[in-house]
Amino acid sequence: MPIRLLIVTVALVLSLSGCAATAAAPQTVEHGFPPEAVGALLFELDSGRALEQYRADFTFAPASVAKLATATAALAVLGPDHRFATALHATGPVRAGVLEGDLILHGGGDPALATEDLADLAHGLAARGVRRVAGRFLYDATALPEFPEIDSTQPWVAGYNAGIGALSVNFNRFLLAWERRPDGTTDAAAWAVSDAGRHRLDSVRVDVQAAGPRALYPEPDKTGERWRLVPALAPPARSFLPVTKPGAATAALFRRVAEESGIRLLRPAAGRLPAGATPLVVHQSPPLPELVAGLLRWSNNPTAELVGLATARWLAPSVATMAESSAMVDTRLRALAPDVDWSGFRLANHSGLSSESRVTPRQIAAVLRLGGPALWALLPPKGDDSSGPAAIHAKSGTMAYARGLAGVLRAASGRSLGFVVFVGDPAARQALDATMDRGSNAIPPAARDWLNRARALESALISDWIRHY
Repeated sequence: MPIRLLIVTVALVLSLSGCAATAAAPQTVEHGFPPEAVGALLFELDSGRALEQYRADFTFAPASVAKLATATAALAVLGPDHRFATALHATGPVRAGVLEGDLILHGGGDPALATEDLADLAHGLAARGVRRVAGRFLYDATALPEFPEIDSTQPWVAGYNAGIGALSVNFNRFLLAWERRPDGTTDAAAWAVSDAGRHRLDSVRVDVQAAGPRALYPEPDKTGERWRLVPALAPPARSFLPVTKPGAATAALFRRVAEESGIRLLRPAAGRLPAGATPLVVHQSPPLPELVAGLLRWSNNPTAELVGLATARWLAPSVATMAESSAMVDTRLRALAPDVDWSGFRLANHSGLSSESRVTPRQIAAVLRLGGPALWALLPPKGDDSSGPAAIHAKSGTMAYARGLAGVLRAASGRSLGFVVFVGDPAARQALDATMDRGSNAIPPAARDWLNRARALESALISDWIRHY
């Protein structure tokens, strides 16, 4: 009898007799992985009873599967009715079209704020009769700590490693576009990423260089953001890049859209919302479950970080670092499920964009059960993106040498079961981190092959579960 068939048969006999299978994970050798590279758990959603398990208490890097922990904690702490507010406040009255005081754009951490929402705020301000602001235009992003990037080991050019802050817009990415003029020079500009037309992003400066160490690289700038572009090394005419100062970028974009509404503003400056300021216009985000559904479907890292930071700040307003914020969510999960063995559980941030985070399959199973039907209903179907059979709804996680998938499957018998699968090679990931070029966003061919095999193993294992249960 072939080894793979023998393993599956043993697993079935054990599961049908009421015992959880602990034999070597099926398909591991077939897809070129050593046994220690895989951890898996199939379990009953109501009782948590394991039906099949393999290395379920060993830790793995979860990648974006970590977003399940962030979503579960946020829904438990903030509640399904929670919305994030972005507001315009004034320190003086409006007379004859002039706001006689300062205008303050105050951010509440809305992860879905877009150019269109800023335009709505500007329209609302115009509807209040404002045509000019006599005082300053300030922006207040102090509701949450602001970070220039999520993970300092990721490439500079990675749009998924953007800055995080209470004033964030368009998921904190911008479009750098350039073209050659007839005279041989290059025109380059930063544009806001939006479906509402093209708006220059004035907070980002682009310097065109004849030569340099690479095509694109950031430079320190005290007042905003600055990128250097070497067109001779950059064949594409456009690139999506991360915003590192989201508060300044959001305020600069609002100034642009306010001008389109006929409102003149001075250049924005960072400030604090003073006591007694009058709210003029407020934009509310969609409710938290809608934001979480988008987060789980599109795996947007800034959204996860903002939702996680808001959760931590709700629990402890003094939280100031990513480490403190992650630890706060970790503590709340432990409190919600005190009977779970949380040994080794560590999230370096709220998105999973880190090779330092560690979780076990059994701990993620506990997270899924903590979230319950309210969370399961938000999980995206995974059959339409080649990451698994159509009968599953789950959150995937993908980094070089780290792959995971966790969620709910519907077996052939009609049963709904929970599952977690992790594949990892921490030594290969550590070696990659040690030699990473922050100026390149390319995944090495060996890592691509590894991920393809990990996905194939994952799909084969889940397909077996669906057929046999």
